[in-house]
Amino acid sequence: MEAMKHVLTGKNYVPAATLRIKDKDYFHLKNLYIMLHDWTIEEGFAPAGKDEDFPETFHMHRETQKSGTEMWIWWRLSKGTGNSYYLYEIDLDFHVILLKDAEVMHQGKKFKTNWGEIELKLWARVMFDKEGKWQKSPLLKHMDKIWHQRLFEKEAYAHRVTLYRYSYRLIEAVKTYLKLRTYLPEPELERWPNEFGLGEVQ
Repeated sequence: MEAMKHVLTGKNYVPAATLRIKDKDYFHLKNLYIMLHDWTIEEGFAPAGKDEDFPETFHMHRETQKSGTEMWIWWRLSKGTGNSYYLYEIDLDFHVILLKDAEVMHQGKKFKTNWGEIELKLWARVMFDKEGKWQKSPLLKHMDKIWHQRLFEKEAYAHRVTLYRYSYRLIEAVKTYLKLRTYLPEPELERWPNEFGLGEVQ
């Protein structure tokens, strides 16, 4: 398994998944955001506690004549593995355009929701030497590539499979929420009691 070098950190990694969802329909953006926020915390990819500690590195909201309400949101998620040599990382980018408020009828009741086009892109990778100990050592830094390619090949592959499964489940959770076709035997998340919004229109 050939390792790659991260452009920003210079650390070695192997890619685990590249996934994408794009849909244009009715959906409630705030509820989708909360659902994913809670999922990442429950699965250990983000710290529980204060919102300012959540790894959201970019949030842009603007109004344009061409795209209407447009939003960009970047999450940079990570999870330890119990082994100081490996780290799971997931980059999750949201892009929403044409977003507008809407109301829908569901089971004879009117609900507030949104309509627009949403695209989610996910990149997952297994990082090696997450604390940089090997790279800082004059002796070990020359052995790092050989170490994980030969001695840790099976272990690194197992971590790659594990991270792929996390990534796939995350995307399946979004598909379940957006009512898109899924491929898991059971949906990753149960339907929220109110599929379209926070409550009835009074």
